[in-house]
Amino acid sequence: MEQFELHNSVIDGGEYDYPQLLYSTPAFLKANNNLPQKHFYFFNKNSHKYLAHLAVSVDGDIAVSPLKAPFGGVEFEDSLSAVDLKNFIKAVERTLASDGVREIRLHQPPENYQLQDTINDVLLELEYDIIQERDYHGIDIDGLPLSEKMVDMQKRRLKKCEKSGFTYKKYRKSELAGAFHQIDRWRTAADKRLSMTWADLHNSSKRNPKAYHAFGIENEHGLMIAGSIVVKVSDRVLYNFFPASYDAYNAYSPMVMLTNKIYEWGQANGFTHLDLGTSYVHKNVNTGLRLFKERLGGKVYRAWSWRKKIS
Repeated sequence: MEQFELHNSVIDGGEYDYPQLLYSTPAFLKANNNLPQKHFYFFNKNSHKYLAHLAVSVDGDIAVSPLKAPFGGVEFEDSLSAVDLKNFIKAVERTLASDGVREIRLHQPPENYQLQDTINDVLLELEYDIIQERDYHGIDIDGLPLSEKMVDMQKRRLKKCEKSGFTYKKYRKSELAGAFHQIDRWRTAADKRLSMTWADLHNSSKRNPKAYHAFGIENEHGLMIAGSIVVKVSDRVLYNFFPASYDAYNAYSPMVMLTNKIYEWGQANGFTHLDLGTSYVHKNVNTGLRLFKERLGGKVYRAWSWRKKIS
């Protein structure tokens, strides 16, 4: 432990040596909520690098990571030993307990972002309880076209959209609001309301100008018939955050074409994974949505949430 220090901010010249997620950055969390934010960085004095990080929002005597985002939790360098990871978390617990925190809740990212075996073992050893398990779907972005990963049904729908003259568009930053509001209308009509308001997303987008992107499919008259707000969660992962489509075009399934185009954009811009998110609606798995993602080529990845009383 002598070679490590616990920091609450990053020193000049310090380098990150762990996968950084948007949802744990100071810029994102400042827009996320108005509660006190605490950051803990595990600094290696020998290499001058940060090997782990945990950001929490403190709500009364409960520290949550994250409060209003899909996941956050402990970020760590893959080769960090279980012993060192355990020491980091114990140091965080001591600091939070001294500040009056009585409970910690961690929502770890799904395994398509980072393998969770080591952190799961450490949290169990430290007597954290699992409070939730969630399934995500994701597609690896590689040299293959997405159409080769789809089932035949989705391939036919993709060709149907292309033959109908539908076109793909990546919207400018100034068009983000229009795309958001149209997606919001479609999802509200389908009883799948968005988890962020436009004010929340606009505020976060201003603080994180490269994080949010709007994509759409338009019919032959230029009418948007499918759209999505896509988030750059890390340097390698795109999250298909808010997808929706116009129900009058359900027979065409333009979301297949849109996902294909987002995948191609990810290929062209160096991303290695497309996160399709969860398939929960009102806390229950939507079977149709889950099957849709699997037929697109999506694979299942598990995410865990944890809780511990620390005082």
